[in-house]
Amino acid sequence: MKIAFTLCSNNYLAHAKTLGDSFLEFHSDFKFVIGLVDEYDTNMDYSLFSTFEIIPLVKLKLPELNDLVLKYNIIELNTSVKPSYFKYLFETTGANNIIYIDPDILVLSRLVEVIDALVHHNIIITPHILTPIDDEFAPTDYHTIRGGVFNLGFIALSNYSKINNFLNWWENRVMKYGFADFSKSMFYDQLWVNYVPVFYDNHLILKHPGYNMANWNLHERHLTLVNGKYIVNDRFPLRFFHFSSYNYTNPDVICSYQTRYDFNSRKDLLELFKDYRFLLLKNDIENISNLQIFYSNKFNQKSSNEKKNILKKIIRRLALALQPFLDK
Repeated sequence: MKIAFTLCSNNYLAHAKTLGDSFLEFHSDFKFVIGLVDEYDTNMDYSLFSTFEIIPLVKLKLPELNDLVLKYNIIELNTSVKPSYFKYLFETTGANNIIYIDPDILVLSRLVEVIDALVHHNIIITPHILTPIDDEFAPTDYHTIRGGVFNLGFIALSNYSKINNFLNWWENRVMKYGFADFSKSMFYDQLWVNYVPVFYDNHLILKHPGYNMANWNLHERHLTLVNGKYIVNDRFPLRFFHFSSYNYTNPDVICSYQTRYDFNSRKDLLELFKDYRFLLLKNDIENISNLQIFYSNKFNQKSSNEKKNILKKIIRRLALALQPFLDK
């Protein structure tokens, strides 16, 4: 069995469906899973996702779940459970290969290189950029390195003998250090994968420009549309585009923090972004984006005394987690 999955809370389900539909269009031999990092909302008709399997976070039976929900914001929570979902899927499905993809991605063709590489490699990751960039705009390679050399909007794993060693290590780190705080050298689950080339031998750094094209690597990648298919740099098929920090309500902006290009200077992106926005609207993003995020409200539902006790507990745990950094 081969599995691809994504993670999201209720308000991102339109993105997840857009991703899942695009993935299955080119990968009918895969099972696509949505890891719902949330509780079910009675206002949502989940039968709309019948093509996929939805696995709510509570099904993983994580002993740390309550603590994670209380200490992390919703993005930190979604990223911190990524290794746990990998472990759960390997254990319960018997899958040989599992691919993770962020929900704000659109798949444009079959991931041939990844599928072939998983036969011989255990961990496949993609760099944010393949060439340097440093100017007065953002993001540069300085901005990018703070969040990690590799982008964890994508990672593919095979079920090899040491997979649990990797996943246990990664899970342990993100359970403790899964915050997004540049001042403390923390950036979700992503920064830890910088260690993969050092700690793990049979990995592949996939330097194919058609993978993980996004705002951070536009300086080195240009799109052309040939016979209905997108080609990167006139040579490489576009496998997937990562619409990180794109907001469908502000469709004239490529990305909220990207300052180098707009659609006037990058007309090659315009049609792709229009198509993506159309798909999000078709998948009811206008209503789904307003769904309740249950886990983000857990803390506010507590009494004053409960909040004080929880904060004390979190502060103690955070102090222990940060001690190695403070001792330097």
